[in-house]
Amino acid sequence: MADTRRGPKRKNGQRRRKQIQRPDKYEDEQKEMDALIEKCSMEISWQSVSDFNEYPISTKTLNGLIKANYVHPTEIQKEGISLALRGYDVLGAAKTGSGKTLAFIVPILELLWKEKFTSLDGLGALVISPTRELAYQTYEVLRKIGRYHGFSAGLVIGGKDMKLEQARIVNTNIIICTPGRLLQHMDETPNFDCNNLKILVLDEADRILDLGFQEAMNAIIQNLPSERQTLLYSATQTKSVKDLARLSLKEPSYISVHEKAQFITPKKLSQYYVVCDLQEKVNFLYSFIKSHLRSKIIVFMSSCKQVKFIYEIFRRLRPGNPLMALYGKQKQIKRVGIYEEFCRKANSVLFATDIAARGLDFPEVHWVVQLDCPEDSNTYIHRVGRTARFERDGQALLVLLPSEEEEMVKQLEARKVPIQQIQPDPKKLQNIQRKLASFCAQNQEIKHWAQRSIISYVRSVFLQSNKGIFDVHKLQIREYAISLGLPVPPRIRFMKKLEKKIGSATKDADHNSKIEKAIRSNRLASDDDDSEGSDAEETEDRKDSTVTIHQVENSANIENEDDILVLKKKHHYDEIDNDLADHWMSDRLEYQESNKVQKTRTWETKTKLAKRIIRKGIKLNTKTTFNDDGEVDQIMEPISNESEGKIDTENKDQLEPVSMEHIDTKEVGGIDLHNVKKNLGKEDKHDRQAERERIKRKHKEARKKGKKERQVESNMVGVSISDVPVEGGEEEFDEDYENESLFQSRSQKRYKLDEVIGSLENKALKADEELALQILVGH
Repeated sequence: MADTRRGPKRKNGQRRRKQIQRPDKYEDEQKEMDALIEKCSMEISWQSVSDFNEYPISTKTLNGLIKANYVHPTEIQKEGISLALRGYDVLGAAKTGSGKTLAFIVPILELLWKEKFTSLDGLGALVISPTRELAYQTYEVLRKIGRYHGFSAGLVIGGKDMKLEQARIVNTNIIICTPGRLLQHMDETPNFDCNNLKILVLDEADRILDLGFQEAMNAIIQNLPSERQTLLYSATQTKSVKDLARLSLKEPSYISVHEKAQFITPKKLSQYYVVCDLQEKVNFLYSFIKSHLRSKIIVFMSSCKQVKFIYEIFRRLRPGNPLMALYGKQKQIKRVGIYEEFCRKANSVLFATDIAARGLDFPEVHWVVQLDCPEDSNTYIHRVGRTARFERDGQALLVLLPSEEEEMVKQLEARKVPIQQIQPDPKKLQNIQRKLASFCAQNQEIKHWAQRSIISYVRSVFLQSNKGIFDVHKLQIREYAISLGLPVPPRIRFMKKLEKKIGSATKDADHNSKIEKAIRSNRLASDDDDSEGSDAEETEDRKDSTVTIHQVENSANIENEDDILVLKKKHHYDEIDNDLADHWMSDRLEYQESNKVQKTRTWETKTKLAKRIIRKGIKLNTKTTFNDDGEVDQIMEPISNESEGKIDTENKDQLEPVSMEHIDTKEVGGIDLHNVKKNLGKEDKHDRQAERERIKRKHKEARKKGKKERQVESNMVGVSISDVPVEGGEEEFDEDYENESLFQSRSQKRYKLDEVIGSLENKALKADEELALQILVGH
């Protein structure tokens, strides 16, 4: 029996499916949309809202909230979402960690859903963040909440492929970006149109609207349509009329759910500050980390170079906690990886600049340490807001210099920040100055980082606008440099220029005051002597200032002789002889040119020094010895063994630096001590052999010299028996002097000996004959 439930078979054997009557999903979605629009037109009582399902929002958005475990809205979310759904412009201010991100993501999804946006409609929502990390975090929240919507969203930040972004940004409905990258696309990307923009969101609005982003934001706002909805959210909201006029806000609703609260910071946040000298900061930080090994800590500093240096030296010191660094000069992929890794870690230390101070949600941070004083109370509030988020506990510690304490504490108290002073335990403080000094002595790169960190810190203090807190002249730079391991502080050029300006200004002020006093005393004396002086003479004396000032200075005993000399040179230059003037000017020009050469001198690298040695022709690893006469005796070169001179490419320890984790007892700092001992032993043998040969040559030369002297004497007074060599004796003339022309051969010496003996025998015979003749004569 044929199966008729599936329909008749086709020729190819497949059955034709029955057409099931389904309700049109688009019609249902349209009905839902109309009902929600009607509810949003009415006033929403946000005080009575306890769950997200009580809002007039779509099923897709509600399912995304439930999937992401968002059930109960916070205070800022209740009021912000209710006003944004009705189409109002919103200025939202709330404490850090109160959920401001969700307060603008839900209205974005609902607005684009009601407008039926597709990829063909282009850009509909724009979210601008001050940092890449905050933009990335907002994008991740959007992906969770809007997973059931069909909108296209994109993260447009620096550090990514520009061409890939240009190909996709044209069809993107929601863009989360940083100001610089967005402006670059507006200038360089063709067909990028913002005319369909419906909603603009500024996350951390006070930071985006300040002077740092002023030019970029002005250019961006000019390219956006004026008919749009605008939402501004931040922990410290701006109320500037200029900023609101730039954004073309229309009767904005200001939300500040914590404005009437007792404190502006979270309730469960414990805040302390410590007064510490500049040279003790690094020791204090190391001791703090060593005493909180099971904590998750964020350490804020002023500049990227400080973060780099502290991270590198602490990584070598190994305090016992995982260390990470997050600053602006890192590549984007590395920054995102560090951010995600720190979020996953339970116990770790993150050294960061202010790019991590705003908006980032680091879960379960125990301590926020501000090693450098923040520029103002707003920056302090954003920094400490990385802990005690979502009704959790947290602790914050502010490290202040003695010159910063009074004014900074006043600012915090004025902003309703509860902070109290604590004293560090001196028993737990550790001194790492010697270790840092050894690091700087061994590694030129670490020394360079230390110098750059000091310069960047002093520059950051110098550029601060609040001079009541930040006084660069009260910094103990020399002591600070020594505490970082440097023997002397680095040269800070802008400080030298500043000191010159201040010194010249103070000198001029002191000098002018002394001149005024002297003039007054001179006038009083002249008034006593001659009271009938006319006004015309008085004006002439004022005109001729060169003579009067010089005379007054000679009459008044002014202590500062240098100022007097400067004035003499200045006012009486025309009276100097021309030859002396030319000579003085030439010396002055030479001095200026020498200073220019010194200023243009750059830091020399190891490669540059090596090239200089090669140009000079200096042979490295050679040893030159001299004799007693001061002449070069021998040039000893190192052992040139081919097997030792070649680098073993198979042994990676010789090609790559050895990590501290894999140091063997025989190896220290990447050096194989066993091989070094072998090489030293071979060099020692080589040196001893060379020394033996030198001593032998010296003895031979001494013997040669003695033989020469004896030979000369023998030629003068004859040959004595003692000078005649004996066969088999110690001194034989067979090898040592066979090539010397001053000495005769052995055969010649034997022949000469025979002649001497014969002559002696003849003399003896003659003597005997004479004696016999005398006897005969006597008889």
